[in-house]
Amino acid sequence: MAAAVSVVVLPLRIHSQDLQTRSTKTVWDGVFSEDQARRGGASYNASCGWCHRADLTGYEGALKGQKFMDRWREDALESLYLNIKRSMPRNAPGTLDTATYLDILAYILEQNGFPAGVSDLSSGNLKSIQVTGKNGTESLPIGALVQVYGCIRESPANSWALICATNAVRTRDPDRSSDADLRQAESKLSADAIYRLVDAAFYHPERYKDQLAEVKGFLVADPKDGISVTSVAPLSTPCP
Repeated sequence: MAAAVSVVVLPLRIHSQDLQTRSTKTVWDGVFSEDQARRGGASYNASCGWCHRADLTGYEGALKGQKFMDRWREDALESLYLNIKRSMPRNAPGTLDTATYLDILAYILEQNGFPAGVSDLSSGNLKSIQVTGKNGTESLPIGALVQVYGCIRESPANSWALICATNAVRTRDPDRSSDADLRQAESKLSADAIYRLVDAAFYHPERYKDQLAEVKGFLVADPKDGISVTSVAPLSTPCP
């Protein structure tokens, strides 16, 4: 294959098969109890309500509604839990006990319309619970921080693209993955997505030309299906 290729942009999609490898339940499966949400409401009012308001609309609806969903959907519930635990309460982050943080998380889920079940939410199953909309998984929103693997190729006019790439998945870490994670990624690189690499010059993609790599960055609308790059990490496997 020639080094320079014409890039045909494909739509960004998150396939259900990708999500099934990451989770076994969704927030629509009754992952918390009514009692837990009730306790969480009391703890929220005591520790969070002064900042996020009693109706969760503070900070432009960060904890409720469409902005909340766009930030956390298509990700494991653990990401939301860790964010709350590491940053809240704002004047004393990380000072509440695990059970209280879980109760508050249950209350936030309840206030966003997710159904209660019979058992309390526990820290041990957060990785296996996916945040999704009522109709299931959707394309990730513009601005989401994502991680993809593919082959770095030069396109016309000295632009760059990631071809034969995996479907974009959420990440909360903009920096390159650990060496161990990169080695593990070597086994899951058979895919056909294509992404334009935006603002990639700082990361010197020419060094990794025609090489498989991990790319992280933010989804951008212009150009369509682009990734504004935050890190590039080469893999040991060459491009097909």
